[in-house]
Amino acid sequence: MVHQAEKLSKLIYKNMNNWSNIIHSRLYPTTCFICDQPGYNELDLCQQCLQDLNAATRSCAICDIALTTESSICGRCLKNPPSFDSITSLYQYEGIAQFLIQSLKFQAKHSCARTMGLLMAQHIKALNKQADALMPVPLHAKRLNERGFNQSELIAQYIQKAIGVPLIQHSLKRIVNTTSQATLKANERRKNLRNAFSYTSTQNIQSVAIIDDVVTTGSTANEIAKTLKRQGVQRVEIWAFARA
Repeated sequence: MVHQAEKLSKLIYKNMNNWSNIIHSRLYPTTCFICDQPGYNELDLCQQCLQDLNAATRSCAICDIALTTESSICGRCLKNPPSFDSITSLYQYEGIAQFLIQSLKFQAKHSCARTMGLLMAQHIKALNKQADALMPVPLHAKRLNERGFNQSELIAQYIQKAIGVPLIQHSLKRIVNTTSQATLKANERRKNLRNAFSYTSTQNIQSVAIIDDVVTTGSTANEIAKTLKRQGVQRVEIWAFARA
């Protein structure tokens, strides 16, 4: 009886949520961030601007960096395999993709997280990728207080709703308030992030998808993967909206 009641409660909540989304879309139809035309397929991008996003094409099967040859794995990953298992990104970090990321991160336009999260969820579904849990790249408590939100967490919430994989938000923490990565070179980024994260698992999680807005050098992804694997996680993938 208890199990049936829980199932009924979930069904009622799901139906209410669906009706809420329908009413919201009728009252506040989506509008393109870029050109103010009607949004396409419930996104805040029109069909033309969506097509203008520069999709990642030929890239390394591990770190997702753009390749100019027919190789499937880049030289750096062959020489020094990273701790993460793979990076999957949708777009190159330029143009509209860069605009969406910067509008969310620096102008607090939270609606951008919805568009990015839904596009990422569609991509992940198409690739049939699986994970036991989603975890957003964490911000240090001081940085979080300054910004007021974690952009990766907002994106992850929309992915979770779309694909149904559990979202774990507080087991992975950034325990060192590192210098901004944007000002550092690749080798400095790696040193800057050393031992910057901690992970305390309360569940038997074997595979994790780390959610990020943009991957630049992969240093953050690598340090997080090291941290998780030291605590018994077997597979760590990075799912990002863009790759720089």
